[in-house]
Amino acid sequence: MQATLFISAEAMTTVNAIKDLDYYSRVSLSDEPETDLTTAPGYFINTNALHIAELPAGAEVAIHLTPVDQATYRQHVSMPANLRGVIFSGAPNLPPDYAEVISYWSPLVPTMHHRSAVYFQNEMNSYCVHLVDPDDAGETCVVGDADHAGDFLISDGLVVTITGLAAMVADLKPDLFVSLSIPINLSMLGIELEGYRSTDGYATDPAPQIETLYLRIADILASPDPKHIAISAIRTELSDYGYTY
Repeated sequence: MQATLFISAEAMTTVNAIKDLDYYSRVSLSDEPETDLTTAPGYFINTNALHIAELPAGAEVAIHLTPVDQATYRQHVSMPANLRGVIFSGAPNLPPDYAEVISYWSPLVPTMHHRSAVYFQNEMNSYCVHLVDPDDAGETCVVGDADHAGDFLISDGLVVTITGLAAMVADLKPDLFVSLSIPINLSMLGIELEGYRSTDGYATDPAPQIETLYLRIADILASPDPKHIAISAIRTELSDYGYTY
């Protein structure tokens, strides 16, 4: 089972405009102001891991988790440095049942550009991954194929965790929504990935650019652990470039 994450109509327009483009076609859009989508809502949504749908017209949002309300936001929302970027299933410092939780909210769809991801593991969660050569091509890889190896790639995006939400929604109608706004920190998510791959924290302060996801309360309550939600919500500018030296 996988949860659906909802986005605004404007964000869906951006997602549909770039979802089928390769890296070079997508970044070339920013060459001209009239086609530049880099600041449009939806641009950094991690569509390679999220099941996305447009927020229904008339949807009622019961709870807003936004950086504007820093006290509430920091109490419930975080972007842990040890969960950011390339994480494999056997990583030594993962929360309980992490693979199950994140696969409910954002199961990664492996692609060919993940073939060398093992060499770019999060340094706080790196380990000796069991590599395989499934097609005898002389090229070892792990791309999330549990049929070939015990180790598999579970996420490579900016992971957002939410705690304490179950109690907040327990008495609410299941068809209501919780909005989750995520500040976009271009110093980490742009084409220079030193910060992204570092142990530095991700800034949760209000930012000029944000992405907003809407979580249906029914999906929250049906999740493996409603008290601890983990979503690989945001991609980097180089997410579809491939892992190369």
